[in-house]
Amino acid sequence: MPVVNFPLDPLLRLVNADAKRVERDDVPTLLHDMGIEVDEIADTQQFACARCDKIFERTDAQGPPLHCSHCGVDFQVQTAALRALGRTQVVRCDMLAVRPDIFDIGGLSRYLRGFIGARTGLVAYDVDEPRLSVSVDPNLSKPESLRPYIACAVLRQVELDHERIKLLMNLQEDLHWALGRNRKLASIGVYDFDALHGTRYRYDAVAPDGVRFVPLGFDPAQPESALTPREILERHKTGMEFAHLLRELRAYPLLRDERGTVLSMPPIINSESTRVTLKTRQCFVDVTGLSQRSVDRALAILVANLKEIMPQAVIEAVTILTPAGPRQTPDLNPTSMGLSLADAAATLGAELDLERLRRLLERMGHDVIVDADRRLIVSVPAWRNDVMHPVDLIEDAAVAYGYDKLEPQLVPTFTIGAPRQIEEQSALARRILAGLGLHQVITLTLTSEAAAFRKWRLEDDSRAVRIENPISVEQTICRVNLLPGLLETLAINKQYDLPQQLFEVGDCCFLDEQAETGAREERTLAAALIGPHVGYADIRAICDALGHELDREIGIRAAEHASFIPGRAAELVRDGRRLGIMGELHPEVLENYGLKHPVAVLELSLEKLLA
Repeated sequence: MPVVNFPLDPLLRLVNADAKRVERDDVPTLLHDMGIEVDEIADTQQFACARCDKIFERTDAQGPPLHCSHCGVDFQVQTAALRALGRTQVVRCDMLAVRPDIFDIGGLSRYLRGFIGARTGLVAYDVDEPRLSVSVDPNLSKPESLRPYIACAVLRQVELDHERIKLLMNLQEDLHWALGRNRKLASIGVYDFDALHGTRYRYDAVAPDGVRFVPLGFDPAQPESALTPREILERHKTGMEFAHLLRELRAYPLLRDERGTVLSMPPIINSESTRVTLKTRQCFVDVTGLSQRSVDRALAILVANLKEIMPQAVIEAVTILTPAGPRQTPDLNPTSMGLSLADAAATLGAELDLERLRRLLERMGHDVIVDADRRLIVSVPAWRNDVMHPVDLIEDAAVAYGYDKLEPQLVPTFTIGAPRQIEEQSALARRILAGLGLHQVITLTLTSEAAAFRKWRLEDDSRAVRIENPISVEQTICRVNLLPGLLETLAINKQYDLPQQLFEVGDCCFLDEQAETGAREERTLAAALIGPHVGYADIRAICDALGHELDREIGIRAAEHASFIPGRAAELVRDGRRLGIMGELHPEVLENYGLKHPVAVLELSLEKLLA
């Protein structure tokens, strides 16, 4: 869990803006009741990066920062780039990654006011009509330049000081971690709007050497500071750190204004010319990424929390011109979700009526109405990324009710758990293979058609369970066999001494109309041997020993298979049923994995063998 420092005085000012309700000594207890683990209240020293204005907050034990996490300057080399600011008192909390909306004092103060009853229900923020548009290049939806989603907003009448700039930058980094998967799914850029021109911006794909601009932290007065996107990935500290996000692409995303001024190269770095400073009075904000949901949620959290910190700020929408049609962002409209009183009461084990459950949810920041069927219709804020199911609303109600007030009860029926038979049998198979000198590995359950079939000279299997919204092109299906994972492992470890002997016992997934969910899992066993003298006889010995130790006879019959050398493959059978296959892999398969030595493998259905 991330540890977040909340400055106490600014937090209390926001919480007590309407009326003084919370004292300094009340904060730890209140945060605990809200489900937030408090580490300590500590005095910290603040430091500022002279190059990019990034503010650091460090305890005496931590000492000064060694480098700037925002622009990359090395403070040990450039000692003048680090300035000491004042000291402040903070409450240090272990935050849950699912609640990035309360990672700063803006979101936390909103949560606190609702929890203590000072301002309950859904907080509404006005969003002005758009005056600006961003055109999205269709090429950004193609694999060679993939980063298709963008959401933007304009913040006017902002007032920045060192404290607010620190809060803004820290929130940006926390959202990169919690929502953006370290900038992969979503990354945020904040710019000085007065440094930009025109009303028609564009988000497009450019060649790695197609344009030059000065990245954040570089001196624009130096001619060599203007870099191409490729050079940024090679020479800028932040570029090198996140180069893996773009390295495989043939064109990189770039955000520019109407005159062509570069705002940023997402998700790597902003331009120096658009840097936010203490003089900034208007901000342009963008979030780009691979997940529309993560992009939209990150923008909603950012603008809503900044509005809490700077109530005078005006949020203005931006029109996003996508290939699928125009849309306006940010979308701060709540989503509706139904909740049954009976389900909530049964889950919590508490006596609740509609009115009390409604008040509990309103304290957690939701709006609630009761429909004609006496079912609660809950309006969930756009910045609540964690509420995806009615049980999440029940969890909110439990926090507001108080976990300490829930009465523990014994379960009505006591039973003694026992392992499933297939688990015991799988454990036995693992011990047998380990005893034969093989090393166990555990590979990923998700894979792709290319890895599962095409590398193996096979047609795609129609039984494969396909992921409707995959997070990457490498994870589009559930695996239907274990051997691709074993070969990937051999490929990763090919620099080590041979021979190598690996095995895995795990589940494969297949479409099945007879199954309740439309798919079923099948426990499978696979082994792979690689070495200069490995052949069919070696894997046959493993197969015979496995059958002997499991007290199951495994039949062998000749087979032809596209993944194996002709004449070096055998089908494994038992009682007339096909269990799997074993043999020596075809050279083309080995070449696909970059392997230079013979590989012998076996794979069989452990469930069918032990049935």
